[in-house]
Amino acid sequence: MIKPEELMNIEKKPIMTTPTSEVYKGEFGGFTVAIKKYKGASNTKPGEVKSVFNKEVDTMKRFESPNILRMFGICIREENTSNPEFLVIMEYCEKGSLRDVLNSKHELLWTRKASMCLDAAQGLYRLHLTEDIIKLHMSITSSKFLVDENYRVKLGGFELAKTETSLKKTTKEKEKDKNINSLCYSSPQQLGNINHPYSKECEIYSLGIVLWEIVTRKNPFEDCGGDEKIIYKKVCKEKYQEPLPADCPEFLGELVNACRAYESSQRPSAGVLVDKLRSVVVQLENH
Repeated sequence: MIKPEELMNIEKKPIMTTPTSEVYKGEFGGFTVAIKKYKGASNTKPGEVKSVFNKEVDTMKRFESPNILRMFGICIREENTSNPEFLVIMEYCEKGSLRDVLNSKHELLWTRKASMCLDAAQGLYRLHLTEDIIKLHMSITSSKFLVDENYRVKLGGFELAKTETSLKKTTKEKEKDKNINSLCYSSPQQLGNINHPYSKECEIYSLGIVLWEIVTRKNPFEDCGGDEKIIYKKVCKEKYQEPLPADCPEFLGELVNACRAYESSQRPSAGVLVDKLRSVVVQLENH
């Protein structure tokens, strides 16, 4: 738990707004942090949130890693009033989401793209190290990864999932990924069968789409106009993989394609992927 007075220099304007929250830049313990404030959480009881939060923080501590967004804690302002404010304090990433960086004018050389792919894979690998099914991310997209000032990519978007759910009770609206249909990240198995059990292999497919985005800087399945039927037909019926750029280094391209393999058994595990991406990064740096 963080005391309200420990949060300093909170900027007046949010740096990001979603249907359920606003994110502000501020300082805590000498670090620049992102402070996520929940909208419409007024019927939430501070006691309930605290107990869910404490359980989740124990889980989060196991995932400390340079490629996973760091959580500092939770803060409840005006706790004993009828309108308490709930804040989650986390690491601030200078460059915003991975999608923001790919949409930007920043030049990204192949060595940098390969390092970003490696970072993204390492974040997921850290999660997949536990055998526990609840430790799958469940919604890997390019907006769930954040990028710090040194272009290090960090996996976010699963922080304190249960705490978030308990805070979001009052809002009906679902957050939508800006103009990318989340089905673009669904494996052929999930698209083909709504009851297909979600697995690490499904998640590697989603990561494969994110790696393809890093390599091409494009939005996935742009030509489909977000039409679910067309995406389904291409992925499930035609076993289609979107092409890579002609100048993509061969070994990097092979790994991106392997993650997007139609058969789940053909996709590498996160550990194998990290090892292979490491050697690609070394090759490109020595080139």
